[in-house]
Amino acid sequence: MRNYLIDNDKNEYIVDLMKTRTHSAEMVEFEFRTIKDNQEVHKEKVYIRKLADQYFASNDGVKWNKLARQDSPGIMLNVDKVYKFYQGYKPSTAGAGDEGGLFTQMPGKIVKVLATVGEKVAKGQTLIILEAMKMENEIKCNTTGIVKAIHVKQGDTLENGILMIEVEAE
Repeated sequence: MRNYLIDNDKNEYIVDLMKTRTHSAEMVEFEFRTIKDNQEVHKEKVYIRKLADQYFASNDGVKWNKLARQDSPGIMLNVDKVYKFYQGYKPSTAGAGDEGGLFTQMPGKIVKVLATVGEKVAKGQTLIILEAMKMENEIKCNTTGIVKAIHVKQGDTLENGILMIEVEAE
């Protein structure tokens, strides 16, 4: 699942959760990758362990660091930064240049992607065919501009609220 972290300066960090493995009731392994400019720039495994109602993290399963309690699901704290956290989607108002984000409005499967990165598109143009509830739905562009990024491919099964395509408005 794709996660977006956006700091107060509008810097955007994309982290994909690629794999989850449960080792026991107390320990889970997560495999993440960081994306920048649609390229994988970092890959990492993190082990999370619950012990005495507290959480600990490790990269090797040997050395463990206590995690700070975080009760706000929309905010993530780091050593010196606060990030707004969006799981699976990024609102079109978050970050820079996202005037034309196309999000899934219902769970479905990508039947066809009709756009390419760098292509000039017009408002109302069909960019994706999404099968949902046994019907093919045309997902149309909501602005005239240039396709900045495509986050899906044919055959992908998506949940509600997933960012599929980003269009930078003219």
